[in-house]
Amino acid sequence: FFQAFAHTTKHVMGGCDHLAGVRQVHKLASVLAGSKAALTKRPFFSVITNPISPLTIDAETLKILEYCARHAIPVTCAPAPIAGATAPATLGGVLAQLHAEALAGVALVQFFAPGARVLYGAVPSTMDLRTMYLAIGSVETSMLNTAAVALAHRYRLPIYASAGLTDAKVPDIQAGFEKGVSNLLVGLAGADFVHLAAGMLDSGNAIALEQYVIDNEILGMIRRILDGIDITKETLALNCIEKVGPGGHFITEDHTLEHMMTQFFYPALSVRMPYDSWTREGRPTSVSRAREVVTKILSAHEGVLDTRTLRRIRKALPQIRDL
Repeated sequence: FFQAFAHTTKHVMGGCDHLAGVRQVHKLASVLAGSKAALTKRPFFSVITNPISPLTIDAETLKILEYCARHAIPVTCAPAPIAGATAPATLGGVLAQLHAEALAGVALVQFFAPGARVLYGAVPSTMDLRTMYLAIGSVETSMLNTAAVALAHRYRLPIYASAGLTDAKVPDIQAGFEKGVSNLLVGLAGADFVHLAAGMLDSGNAIALEQYVIDNEILGMIRRILDGIDITKETLALNCIEKVGPGGHFITEDHTLEHMMTQFFYPALSVRMPYDSWTREGRPTSVSRAREVVTKILSAHEGVLDTRTLRRIRKALPQIRDL
């Protein structure tokens, strides 16, 4: 959590397996916020905890849920049933079990502190039952997470869903299509929070910095899809079409210049050039371009915490290393 706070100004969500860890993160975030009251007013971190499928919540998880609820820390109790292993092999059965486990987490948080901030959680996945290997990048995993969004929204609950997962070991074609399908499906379903959406490989066991950059491009394309096609008098361009007329072109029209930056998503990694040009430029690929972006970011990046804040953290939590 410290490394995340030190290198991003975005909201940070992460897992805590023990109450002691939640207490430490709460203390760290309170130092950063200036006080516990300031953190309560605008929390910038949240906690993931998990029931044990099927249908079990252990004592430590209950303690974490209670602490988060009573200290206004947003939390999710996210079940991770695996079809054919810790849940029925049928997708409907997985959803029935997941729904019961997720609603139990929501209900417990509200019992501990009515009105507490909580998300319906969903991390369902499947196994390849021919080999008994986890298949977290399967199309059924994408389908289950998409359906979970509908279940959560049926009760008007915000959902912590999962997408962008792959069983691929490196940034390759498999990673691209598995991540693209799942992020698109869950995005179209309207998930409020999409977990695991970028960077991860090897069934969630590894990350690659290049994959973060590639996934950022995939997510940019999906955001463009979600924005849709705007239909107005201006975008229908009937006057422009009439002006250009049969056999003309629109390259030099003012209408083209006025809309070229708003109508299209311009990728940074995708290769869009003739073969000859591609050869002259050294045959770049999305992966090679992603590596260049990673190198550039790492060489220029600086932490977001100032020296005074780091001193306060060091005094409050001396166990944190690499300050």
